[in-house]
Amino acid sequence: MEFPYGKAPFWILVVAIITGATMTVCQMLTSAPRPDLVFVVFAPAHYAAYQKLIPQFEKAHNVKVQLQQIHQRPLQTRLQSALLAGTEVPDMVEIMNPFMGAFMKGPLKDVGFVDLTDRIKAEHLDERMVASRFSIWSSRGRIFALPHDVHPAALAYRRDIVEELGIDVKKIETWDDFVKVAHEKIVKDLDGDGIPDRYALDLTISGTSFFPLLLLQRGGRYFDEQGNLTMDSELTIDTMIWYIRQSRGENRISFPAGEGQPFYKALSDGLILFTFVPDWKSKVLELDANNLKGKMALMPLPAWEKGGRRTSTWGGTGLAITEQSKNKELAWELAKYLYLNKEDFSERFALLNIIPPLKEAWNLPAFQVQNEYYSGQKIGRLYAELAPETPPDYVGAYYEMVDGKSREVLVDGGVYYEKYGDKGLREYVTERLKQKAAYVRKVMDRNVFLRPNETADANAAGAVK
Repeated sequence: MEFPYGKAPFWILVVAIITGATMTVCQMLTSAPRPDLVFVVFAPAHYAAYQKLIPQFEKAHNVKVQLQQIHQRPLQTRLQSALLAGTEVPDMVEIMNPFMGAFMKGPLKDVGFVDLTDRIKAEHLDERMVASRFSIWSSRGRIFALPHDVHPAALAYRRDIVEELGIDVKKIETWDDFVKVAHEKIVKDLDGDGIPDRYALDLTISGTSFFPLLLLQRGGRYFDEQGNLTMDSELTIDTMIWYIRQSRGENRISFPAGEGQPFYKALSDGLILFTFVPDWKSKVLELDANNLKGKMALMPLPAWEKGGRRTSTWGGTGLAITEQSKNKELAWELAKYLYLNKEDFSERFALLNIIPPLKEAWNLPAFQVQNEYYSGQKIGRLYAELAPETPPDYVGAYYEMVDGKSREVLVDGGVYYEKYGDKGLREYVTERLKQKAAYVRKVMDRNVFLRPNETADANAAGAVK
């Protein structure tokens, strides 16, 4: 009996049936019951650390935890899509600052993460940890993640060259002091070709990473604690003008050293002497610029005014529990086990130089060890002393847009400054920043969930200070 549609369709049908049957059998053989918790992280170092700790938690609670590692950007985008579509998501997830804001564009009840505010306050974690770190993981007064770190920022510098130049860093108390020393002793044309061969500081032209750090240190920010846009404040304008003067034109004190090998060569060659270094980056320098061992040292950031804040912050990780999790209490226990584990803090600091937000951990012996790379300084103690001063950083749902628009103004302002100098610079920067802010406010106003009534409801529920 012949197949009515011919031999080719017959064999295509046979292959399709065999393939389908094989896939079904394979799926049945390889499928396993879902573990009690699925926990996704983006940092390889965190993945390695948790692999060591989780078996003990599994044994104590008689549960199974599946740990996964995914790069941060796909983790954010896939998680956003899955939460919107209502498809399966992990029970717990670590998120990188400032991407938490991307999850905060809707009403609070639809954020997708468990509101941890009451749990944190009931267990006094807001008192035991650095309070400002909760700001990154908050929206409209509610906390949606537990902070993993503090990341206080300091200045790392070429101690050997700085001492040869007769500079006493203990006398540099303010940024005005720093700029004065830079002009008097550091920025020099050493070979007589008319081009400086040594600069004081590493600053990017666009302000990437460094401008928000300086703005936070000064007490400015892109958003306030209720998510209102503050990117065009007078403080932001003042800081932008300062940044442009130090990074553009003939009198600049900085050089844009870039990243990776260009940066390490600039530091090794003495083209730049000072660079911003949060705790995590101090370990990166140790590993990637090992030739500078014993030649480097750390100092607190110069303050914006005498007696002012001597640090800022750069980066951060938070742990959130998804609303879809069927084991929220178990997830909360695992979060505390991993983030409040004193046994892990010492090893974490030895491996990564990261200061935990739990203040009682800072007295551990690991934080008192002299570091040979930084000329024998006890950098754990130095960063721990800076940590309580770390400023709050309210991210907001449109943080990435605001950061991009602010950097556009910095670049445009720099071009203007190189062409016209100080004349009209403030007016130009102010006008450009107000234009960018007006655009962002227009976009934000289209979001009905972030209008005043929504914020008022959140206030009624209790705000985080």
